[in-house]
Amino acid sequence: MLAQHRLWTLNALFYAVLCVFTLAGFMVDERTIAEVSVWQKPFKFSLSIAVYFATLAWLAPLLSQAFWSGPVGRGITWAAISMAALEVGYIYLMAGLGEASHFNLSTPLTAVMYSLMGVGAMTMVGVCLVQGLAIGWSHRQRLHEPFLLAVVFGLVLTFVLGGGFGSYLGSQMTHWVGAPATDAGGLPLFNWSRDGGDLRVAHFFGMHAMQVLPAVGWLLTGRAGGAALVLLATFAYAALTTITFAQALNGLPFVS
Repeated sequence: MLAQHRLWTLNALFYAVLCVFTLAGFMVDERTIAEVSVWQKPFKFSLSIAVYFATLAWLAPLLSQAFWSGPVGRGITWAAISMAALEVGYIYLMAGLGEASHFNLSTPLTAVMYSLMGVGAMTMVGVCLVQGLAIGWSHRQRLHEPFLLAVVFGLVLTFVLGGGFGSYLGSQMTHWVGAPATDAGGLPLFNWSRDGGDLRVAHFFGMHAMQVLPAVGWLLTGRAGGAALVLLATFAYAALTTITFAQALNGLPFVS
């Protein structure tokens, strides 16, 4: 097993286990933020980052050991690990204090930490961009294969859409648009508002292009016209994600 595969797999397992332990918080802690448990956000972020690392580990063997032993490979490996630890660690700390981690500029420290979380998030999607471009270059003679093409598009779109919509979301003082400032009654698990726009929807879809498109490419492996179908799926996914962003800006819920 490649060294980076091991590191990212261990991180995926760590955050998955953290999710399980976080569930205890729902049962013993009655405090709320935005009318849902203070442990709702730590749970969601732990789950999301567990999936993030599992995906990076899954795709890591598409690059050689020489790449991962070099400065770029080592750099993105530890950049992802350190930024995830910073972001999740701060989210758990603030949950323990009963305070919001996001959109919290109430003190100089929380303002600085919120900015650092933004840097961390962009670094994590930047890792996806570097890995996607490196895979594309390494397999440039085989990009007609649906899976490889989908992997490259999925990782790059995660940076473009997940990072782009995430940056816009982070620059606002709320993720609600024309909706009550509460997560109570939102879509189960996600808490997306059902009474107005919610900028988290587009960010979510953008961030998960790295799982959806490679899965589509894998399903299309060996099929005639698979590469063309991957291109179509990429366009459709980008269009859907952009539509959810426009929907939120207009104060419309993803699901009412």
